[in-house]
Amino acid sequence: MRFISRFAFLLCCPFFTLQAPQAQDTDPGRAMIVFDGSGSMWGQISGTPKIVTARDTLARVVGQLPPALEVGLIAYGHNRKGDCSDIETLVPVGPASTQSSKLVASVAALKPKGKTPLTEAVRRAARELQFQEDKATVILVTDGIETCEADPCAVANELEALGINFTTHVIGFGLNEEEGRQVACLAENTGGLYLQADNEGDLADALQQTVSLSPAPAPAPEPAPSLAKNIKATVSLEEGSAPLTDADGIRVYWSATPAGGGEEIRLTTRPDISERLEPGAYRLAARTDKGSSAVADITVTDSELTEVNLSLGAGKIDLYAVMANQDLGLSDTDFLWQVENKITGEQFTAYTQAMEAVVPSGQYKAKLIITRLEKMSPGSVELDVVTGETAQAEVIAQTSKVTLRAFNADGSELKAHDSRLNVFQGEKTENEAYVKMVLGGGALFLLPGQYSVRAEAWDGSKREPVFQSITVSPASEQTINVTFP
Repeated sequence: MRFISRFAFLLCCPFFTLQAPQAQDTDPGRAMIVFDGSGSMWGQISGTPKIVTARDTLARVVGQLPPALEVGLIAYGHNRKGDCSDIETLVPVGPASTQSSKLVASVAALKPKGKTPLTEAVRRAARELQFQEDKATVILVTDGIETCEADPCAVANELEALGINFTTHVIGFGLNEEEGRQVACLAENTGGLYLQADNEGDLADALQQTVSLSPAPAPAPEPAPSLAKNIKATVSLEEGSAPLTDADGIRVYWSATPAGGGEEIRLTTRPDISERLEPGAYRLAARTDKGSSAVADITVTDSELTEVNLSLGAGKIDLYAVMANQDLGLSDTDFLWQVENKITGEQFTAYTQAMEAVVPSGQYKAKLIITRLEKMSPGSVELDVVTGETAQAEVIAQTSKVTLRAFNADGSELKAHDSRLNVFQGEKTENEAYVKMVLGGGALFLLPGQYSVRAEAWDGSKREPVFQSITVSPASEQTINVTFP
C-alpha cells in the first residue's frame, strides 16, 4: 500500500532532506507524530477502516526507528465530538528505543469521534519539540482538512519563521486533490514533503523497504583515551557569580576551534559540560539561545583536567502575565511573550505565562500576546537588565470572554450555517478594524473597550444585516444576543 510505504519511510527517516548534514552534528533531532483521531477515520479504503490500516502500519514500523531519535505522539479528535480543543499528547517526546510499545498501545486505544483541529495540533507539536531552540520535525497523518477555522498555511509560515530548523511532513490519507492542496502548504512552507496515500497496493514492498532503512551498525569503538574527559566548562552571569545550571532555564551552545585553524567542533548543548578533546590549544566559545556569548583560550592535555568558567556579562528577566479573570480556561501555552533587545534589535519568543530567561545586559521591551485573544495584546513592559541581576515585571491582562448568539424575532436561534457575526474594534465596520468572524454564534476573547458587530443571515436569500455596538467590561464574561427583525 503506497500509504504504508511512505508512512514507514517518514517514520524511519523523518529528517530526509536534500541538505548534507553539517560537520560534527550527529544529533538526529526530535520528531512528533500528529495522528488523526477524528470521526472520519472510520471511513474505509478497500473495505478496511482507515484507523485499522493506520494502527497496523504504525505497529509494524516503529521497531525500525533509529534508537537515537527522540519521538512522541499527539492525537486529535479522539475524545469528544465537536470540540476543537480535543488535542492530547499521548506519548511525550523520548528516545525511540523506549517508545515503540507506548506508541503502538496509544494508537491502538484511539476511538475516532471528533473534529479535525490539525493546525493547532501541529503548532502544539512544534512547541513541545522546542522548535525555536533545536531542529524539529512534525509528521502529520490526516484523512481530512482543517475543520476548526484555522489557517494551516499561515501557521506553517509562522513556524518556519520562528523555528531553528523546523519541518512538517504531511501524509494525506484518502484525501482528494482539492483537499490535499489545502493541507499540503504545511509541508511546502516548511521544506517538508506532502505525500498522497489513496490505495492498498504495495504493503509487502513497503514493509521490505522499511526493514532496509534500518540504521547501519555503529562503528567499532576507538581505544579509550588516557583521560575519558579532559575538559570541564561552566558559564556564569558575571565574574565570580555561581555557575548556571539547567534549573536556570538556559540553553548554551558550546564549540571549540583549534588555535592553529581548523574545523569548529560542536560540544554538548547545556550550561555545564564535561568533554573529551584531543590535546592542543583551542578557542572555547559559549553562546546562549538568547544572545549572550563568551570565549576563552585554553590548552588541553591528555592527562590533566582543564577547568574553565566563562562570564557571559548577562542578567535575567522574570516576566509574568497576571490574569484579572482566572476563570477563562486559558492554558500555559495560550500566552506568548515577544521580547526585543532595543539596542541590537534581536528578538526571541516564549510560549508560557511565567517566563525566565538569561539575556545580555541592556534595554528590553517585552510584549504579551494571548494567542486566543485574536490580534490584540494586553500590553507590554520595558526592562533595564543589569549584569548579574534579575529584572522583574508583569503585565495585567484584563481579558474578557464574550459569547455571541444570533436569534430570529420569534426567539428561535440561528445556527452556524444560517448566520455569521463579524466583530470589529471600535465603531467602524471596516477591514482595518476587523477582529474575527463567528459562525452562528460562539465565544471569543477580547480586551475591554467598544466593539461593533455586523450580523448577516440567510433565509433562502441574504437578509438585511444587523449592526450592534457592544461594550466589553474588564475581566468579565458576557453573552451578547443579536436579533434579526
